[in-house]
Amino acid sequence: MAPKERYETTKLCKRFAAKQSNKKQASQTILPDDHMERYERREDKLSIWKSEGISDESLEKYQVRYDSFSNRLVYPIRNPEGKIVNVGGRALDEDWKERGERKYTYFYSWGTMTTIYGLAENMESIIAKNEVIIFEGCKSVLMADTWGIDNACAILTSHLNPAQTKLLARLGVNVVFALDKDVRVRDDGNIQKLKRYTKVQYIWDHEDLLDEKDSPVDKGEEVFRKLYAERLTLR
Repeated sequence: MAPKERYETTKLCKRFAAKQSNKKQASQTILPDDHMERYERREDKLSIWKSEGISDESLEKYQVRYDSFSNRLVYPIRNPEGKIVNVGGRALDEDWKERGERKYTYFYSWGTMTTIYGLAENMESIIAKNEVIIFEGCKSVLMADTWGIDNACAILTSHLNPAQTKLLARLGVNVVFALDKDVRVRDDGNIQKLKRYTKVQYIWDHEDLLDEKDSPVDKGEEVFRKLYAERLTLR
């Protein structure tokens, strides 16, 4: 990215910071920049995601690590300014459900989620491409990144909340929703509100290329790129 574009991106990040209310900043946990150093970079554990096709480069970009205490792969969740506000964890124990645990969890309480996973890491590419692709989960973002798609983020759930809606509206770029197949994007009230402020598109698997609960990346790069190429505009 050219120096001028980098400068504009930096200004945009600062504008996001300025628009956060003092109340939200006061109640939001900000973890140290070196927080992820307390976790291990265990190749035998990271290989679980590598075996699914995620590259070592993408795992490192998003600082995926291993927490031996909870037996989870862990990853930082950052606010738009790049500060770590939480840590997500994905259970590696195959019996997580029988143990009464969650497959995905957060290590810190934070009330309403006021950020979007991957936004800080991919801000420059999102601004340069004038587009952000929104997935549900963090692993979909890593998979897309492995394929060279570096303008992807995740809302970490199946629906867009009001804070995330405002964040995307302020971002001012085209938004493409690539949520799991069982989610009806057109029924999401906040996504409907978002189209008032920017162009909103979504992936629709009309050819049944995906299984019922698949993410659009779950059947490989070729299928995802086909779905993306045939995306629809929310009217």
